[in-house]
Amino acid sequence: MTDTLRGRVALVTGAGGEGIGRSAALTLAREGAAVAVNYRRDADDAARVVRAIEARGGRAVAAQADIGDAEAVAAMVREVERALGVVDVLVNSAGGPWKPQDIVDIEPAHLRAVLAREVESMYSLLRAVLPGMRARRWGRVVSVGGHMADEWRFGPPEAPLDYPLGKAARHWLTRTLAPREIAYGITINAVAPGPTPHVSFDEALRYVDALPEDARGTPQHVAEVIAWLCSEAAARITGAVLPLPGERPV
Repeated sequence: MTDTLRGRVALVTGAGGEGIGRSAALTLAREGAAVAVNYRRDADDAARVVRAIEARGGRAVAAQADIGDAEAVAAMVREVERALGVVDVLVNSAGGPWKPQDIVDIEPAHLRAVLAREVESMYSLLRAVLPGMRARRWGRVVSVGGHMADEWRFGPPEAPLDYPLGKAARHWLTRTLAPREIAYGITINAVAPGPTPHVSFDEALRYVDALPEDARGTPQHVAEVIAWLCSEAAARITGAVLPLPGERPV
């Protein structure tokens, strides 16, 4: 464990799954942050992440909420602050669900669900944590967008429409809000990963300690960039959307 985020409290959405959120939670804990592990359905998976962080000497709690529900988000943040302290770091990782459908086949309820988890969730979470960050004049917000989401209109006809819509909106909010919040010492950035395969829990634990040289496009690669954006080394970077294509050049 290092000290780059010692004394900070991080909330990571979608941290109970098998992807970027879980790796981000483990990595921020490695850097010294106390971590709230958000999950929507699977309490056992979130508890497993919490136990892994605690076994390494860190502090963590599981935090249940459907991030698409604004009231649930507000209640979750209150619970996290009672358990760990005021949130200093927010990682918007959870999103979806997406379907590769023609626009005439996309049901309104499905599109609303995607936008609720991709866009409204970011609004709800920022609304809950920004006042505290502003008061302390320090904060880090990192959202998980999508590689080339802003240019998805040039993609193949069968490409999903809901995925890039949600991710591009996260990019837009990142770029728009960043110059407004930097006066408070708050940076707002995004990472834009390409295809990132899930890894097993054991692999996630190994990778947070040392990535093998032949590993390509893992959740840990994204998590390392997220952790760096949350550190003091990146204090002057805000409004950035960092592309992470996913494959290392051969």
